[in-house]
Amino acid sequence: MNKKLVDKEIIHLLEIPSGSEDGFETESDVENEKVDLWNEYGGDLLDETNIEKFEKLVSEQFNVDTILDDKVELPIFEHVYDEPQTSIETNTTDLFLPSTSSVQQTTRKVPKLSKNKCYRSKRNNPVPPIIQNHIPIEIKEITWSKDNFPPVDTTFLGNSTLPEDIMELETPYQIFKYLFTVDLMQHICDETYKYGLQNSLSNPLKMSTNDLQKYIGVLVLMSIVNISNVRKYWSPYLGNDVIKDTMNLNTFEKIRSNLHFNDNTLETRGPNRDRTHKIRPLIETLKNSFRRVPIEEHLAVDEQMCSTKARSSVKVYMPNKPHKWGYKLFVLSGASGFAYNFELFTGQENNSELRNKNEPDLGSSANVVVRLGRVIPKHQNYKLFFDNYYTTLPLLVYLKKENILSLGTVRRNRLKNVVLLDDSTMLKKPRGTYDHCVTNIRNTDIVAITWKDTKNVNLLSTFAAIEPVTKVSRYDRKMNKRVEVDCPHIIKVYNTHMGGVDLLDGLLGRHKIKMRSRKWYMRLFHHLLDVTIVNSWLLHKRIQNQKLDNNNVLPLMEFREQLAITLCKLGENNMPKRGRPSTDIEIGIIKKGKLGTKQKEKAPPKEIRTDRYDHWPVPNQKKTRCKKPGCKGFTFSKCGKCNVSLCCGKGLECFTLWHTT
Repeated sequence: MNKKLVDKEIIHLLEIPSGSEDGFETESDVENEKVDLWNEYGGDLLDETNIEKFEKLVSEQFNVDTILDDKVELPIFEHVYDEPQTSIETNTTDLFLPSTSSVQQTTRKVPKLSKNKCYRSKRNNPVPPIIQNHIPIEIKEITWSKDNFPPVDTTFLGNSTLPEDIMELETPYQIFKYLFTVDLMQHICDETYKYGLQNSLSNPLKMSTNDLQKYIGVLVLMSIVNISNVRKYWSPYLGNDVIKDTMNLNTFEKIRSNLHFNDNTLETRGPNRDRTHKIRPLIETLKNSFRRVPIEEHLAVDEQMCSTKARSSVKVYMPNKPHKWGYKLFVLSGASGFAYNFELFTGQENNSELRNKNEPDLGSSANVVVRLGRVIPKHQNYKLFFDNYYTTLPLLVYLKKENILSLGTVRRNRLKNVVLLDDSTMLKKPRGTYDHCVTNIRNTDIVAITWKDTKNVNLLSTFAAIEPVTKVSRYDRKMNKRVEVDCPHIIKVYNTHMGGVDLLDGLLGRHKIKMRSRKWYMRLFHHLLDVTIVNSWLLHKRIQNQKLDNNNVLPLMEFREQLAITLCKLGENNMPKRGRPSTDIEIGIIKKGKLGTKQKEKAPPKEIRTDRYDHWPVPNQKKTRCKKPGCKGFTFSKCGKCNVSLCCGKGLECFTLWHTT
């Protein structure tokens, strides 16, 4: 035997004929293929024209033992647990079933295949590596009892006090720039210029950070003054004077059409591409900025909708939401509504490659809490709340091992062997009836409680239980009056601290940027800009509360107004003096309130007053009192930019002091 069959002939013999419905060849098909192969190779293949020797050759070359024997090794992926760490780190190996938290490439011997069966394969389709699907971990055995829930030390060990650099922030502009940084603005300007070069080498848009500030200021003003058509803001009858003085319509439209946040040439293709590549730098920078603020003790995780009907693979449909079409975000917020972390849902977040090494796979919904909770300091007794979409027993155990106390509503079918009263029995009970049971999983005490209100409410917690039971007022239709019903302590704790994300949604809905765009990522940019402004206002309230000066807290609309005017009018030549600036003028302005009742003069924000750009004394038609605090003189001059009456002349320093202190 001088020759062997080539790969092409092996494939020819192993291919399944198209006429075979069951996927296997008949005996006649096999014999015909052998005869065809014999006719083609004939005497070149065998020394003697004997069909038996030819069949022997075929059986030797296509024997199952020679194709797949014990020595053949194929790469596979198996789960390998991490070695147990110190007592501080979480170890879930002895509690949960296998997960895909850590994957390592190994080899495994393929067992022998039965000779009685026909196995088909094609060489042009290589065997892919065997990769296990995402199998969320589950608790092996659960035993519930009716014992009392043991007391838990809930003393908060963290520090929510604002640091010195945040306490020095005074104006809306300073707080906004602390979150929406100068580096981010410069990055947007650079990427916008790159995009302009890609479209037009001869005339790209050269935008400075001052131009971007003015553009953002115009957007914020548009969120306060609503006009359906954007171009009507430059109308001589319906237009806004501040917007028209900031930039003309053509400049606004050119910035709007060229605004970019990432380099298009770096975008990848295929199913594993980053679906948010065009806006990824903005998302990551804002997330890092929000984390710089100390986290509150009570936190909540919930979803948020960014309403839009733009064409995008990221858009989802949620029929139970007020805005059914839009981008879905998962938000970690404090009880005040401040968003400390967020995540845009794209369907790619639950990939095992993006999971940290010490994080188990708890399921797609519970993994959201794990990812958002990365910013929460461990072992400091922070309290985390979530609803029944996220709550599972493995999640509560994982958080408790990190010393993060958790509480959430739960779906009844996620509690195995629970000994609570079933729903049908609870519906027959009077309003205010409750039942509880406890379990211990890896030295973690968990209490499950069901309480009848209008409907049955089921909760899981690692720190709050029934006691103390209080009374709540509910309306009874049969008695046609309000009655007092029992309410467990866990219900009160959940209702008090769970609504942070809903509060954020309410603040966003009052004044939001409604400008439409064909580009799907522009709606996300406007939404994140609104979130940053609301976070800035909440941080402003927190600063004033820590200063014990609640009288100077600005309403949200006035905060947006001052921020928008500052962004629109702030000059380029902003040269602050060295040292700590004097606040005498600012304190006097705050105490004085309205500067003039008849003239309706109002002090501009501090950044505009001290920007040293385009401030000129102009004559006033009437003699009015100087508005510098401490001056009681009258003057015929005023600042043309600030529109405030100020003494100006020989020996009079009111105009200079107003703009420099």
